Formats: sequence, structure tokens, C-alpha cells
Amino acid sequence: MQFKTTISAIAALIGLGLASMGSAACAQQVYPAATTAVQPVKDSFYVSPSTDALARVQPGTVLRYRTTPHPYGSRVSQAYQLMFRSTDGSGNPVAMVTTLLMPAKAPTTGRKLLSYQSMYDSLQLNCTPSGLTTSGKLFEKGYVNTALDQGVVVVLTDYEGLQSQWIAGLNTAHGVLDGIRAVEKFSKSGLKSTTPVGLMGYSGGGHATAWANEVALEYAPELNIVGAAMGGLPVSPLNVAKKVDGGLFAGVYFGAVLGLSRANPQINVNDYASPAGLTMLKDMAKRCLLGMMEGQPEILTPYAFKKGSQYLQDPNFLDLPEMQAIGVANTMGSRPPKAPMYIYEGAIDEVMPIADVDALVKTYCARGQKVQYNRYAAADHMMLAIAPDAGMSYVLDRLSGKDAPGNCN
Repeated sequence: MQFKTTISAIAALIGLGLASMGSAACAQQVYPAATTAVQPVKDSFYVSPSTDALARVQPGTVLRYRTTPHPYGSRVSQAYQLMFRSTDGSGNPVAMVTTLLMPAKAPTTGRKLLSYQSMYDSLQLNCTPSGLTTSGKLFEKGYVNTALDQGVVVVLTDYEGLQSQWIAGLNTAHGVLDGIRAVEKFSKSGLKSTTPVGLMGYSGGGHATAWANEVALEYAPELNIVGAAMGGLPVSPLNVAKKVDGGLFAGVYFGAVLGLSRANPQINVNDYASPAGLTMLKDMAKRCLLGMMEGQPEILTPYAFKKGSQYLQDPNFLDLPEMQAIGVANTMGSRPPKAPMYIYEGAIDEVMPIADVDALVKTYCARGQKVQYNRYAAADHMMLAIAPDAGMSYVLDRLSGKDAPGNCN
């Protein structure tokens, strides 16, 4: 009798183990390798599991993965795309996608991670970092070379999510943080929950970096984020919209309206649009910054020097109470950042109000945060967009354990 009981117990344990293995396998389904022949908008890899299925797993859980082509040659031993579970700005479970680059020089143990937030500013999936890494057309692809050459693992997350919620703060922050969680849990990464993590990004990527750093303490306090470098910061989306309205970068305003409307479905943006605005919103939904994917229309050119009053029924649209509430909810500075920061900004930035960045730095400094602020007197937005070296040096120094500098007064 005792023998039979023991056998039954062993069998039950084996069955439980097999069930767990089956569950794990289901949670990390392996897909065929990505290919440039299929764009993300037509790729089944980007189709989200059901909300019920997502709700059954924790944020950062890897749902599926595959290998992907990449433009890094011998620098990268293997690249992967991972779909993982995240949380949108309203607290709903969602799926997102990230790209993991494994450097050829990665050490066997003691690996470090750079989460690089690309300025992809897109309103559809074809211009995501995952899609553009596969095609080799990511504008900033070379910016992570120094980190890869030093053996640092790199993750590039599609932080806007599958709905392309451009400039939506909480959704973006959760995407970045859960992308880090996902690659740390991914068995092929060699990373751990204690892995040192650096954050870096500029413009839209700077927005994602800053938001992730601010939200980390409340959403992902277990992550070992040791430093963040960010520049070209859209501290207040509404102030950015007012600054670019009618100017060369007016398309940023209209794209942000659409991106934020997706994160705030309680407000139907079509109800505020003029007939011309309805056409603009439909057109904008196909566009992305620089039109980086072949055949993909870009945001800026067709809307240069256009005014919001041409597309919105109320000329004071940005001052409406509901828009002001969205603006406040998506303005940086309301939470204490987790890691020390390097912030860089051009005083003649044509897109981002420099006064907003100055005020953000003062807020951080007043809270006792360690900030190194580099305010370039003669630099505009694009000049600093192509100058990542100082930010990369800052992040790599933090990953190496060096003390963070600061120049708060």
C-alpha cells in the first residue's frame, strides 16, 4: 500500500511538472523567423492574444518569440523579437513587442542591459523598432554600436504598443519597463532580475526614457535601473503642440492628437474635427516619422506650416478642459525618478520648449535627484538628434558602476 501511494505521488508530481512545462511552452510560443517579405501590419506575430489570456499572466511575461534579421553583422550573435504582456495607461492588460540584440562579445556572466528607446514616432506598426530593425532601416541603428562592442545586451521596445499610442505617457512607460522585464525573463538572454539596466533615448525616445524612469518606482521597483540619458524632451505635449502649430513641425501636433486619442477612448477625436480634420486623421493614421519603411508616408512634409484651426472645430482646442486634463496627465515631473539622469537639450530647439525642460530639471533637483544637465546654447532639435555620444558615455559609465555626476545648483 505504501509502495502504491509513493508511486501515485511520484506520478502526480510528474504530471504536475508536465502540466507546468506545457503552460510555460504555451506562454513562450516559438514562431518561425521574421522576414523582410512581411511587414508588421500583415504579420500574425503582431496579433495580440485575447484580453482574457493576457489577464492570466503577469506583466513582462514572454508570450511568443522568434529570431529576426538585423543590420549589425558580426557585432550581434543573434537577434530576437519577443511579444510580451504589458499594461496600458488605463490598467488594462495588453501585448507589446520588443527586439533583443545579443552582442557577440557578451560575457558569460555578469551581463548588463541597455534599453534604448528609439524616436520612431509612428501611428502604425510598420515603423516600429522591431519592424525597422528587421528591415535594417531604423534611423538610430548605429547609436547602440558602442554598447554592443562592449558586450552590453540591447533591447529596443515598441513602447507605443500595438495601437501606436504615440506620446501617451503611462502606456509608454509600462511598455519600456515590461520590455526590460521580458528580456530579463527570456532564457536565451542570460540576464537576471538583478541585471544593471541603463535607459537612453532622444525626442520621442527621450519621452519614453523619462517616463519609464519616473514610473519605475511605482510599477517595476524590482528593476535595477542605474542611469538614464535623455534629450529633446517633450515635457508637456500641449506646450509642444502650441509651439509647433503653424510651423515646420506642425505634423507633430496632429500626430500627437491622434496618438493621445487612442490612449483616451473616452474622448472621440472625430467629434472635434472639421471635415478637413477627419480627412487629416484618416491620413495621419498611415504615417510615421521620416517614413522610414519603404513606401510608408512620413508625418512632417504634408502638414508643414498648417494650423490646428484648419482641422479642428474649436480654434482653442488645446485649451478645452478635457484636453487640459489629458495634458496634465501626460506631463513629466509628477513622480520621483528611480535613477540618476543625464538630460541634454538645445536652447533653440524648434519643437520642444526649452523653458519646460529647464523647469523639469529644477523639479528633479529640488527633490534631491542626481541630474547632469547639458543645455546647449546653439543647438536645435535635429543637431542633437544625431549626437548620441555623450548620452551613451553617461549610460555606459553607470553600467560600469561609476558614480553619477550632477550639476544641480
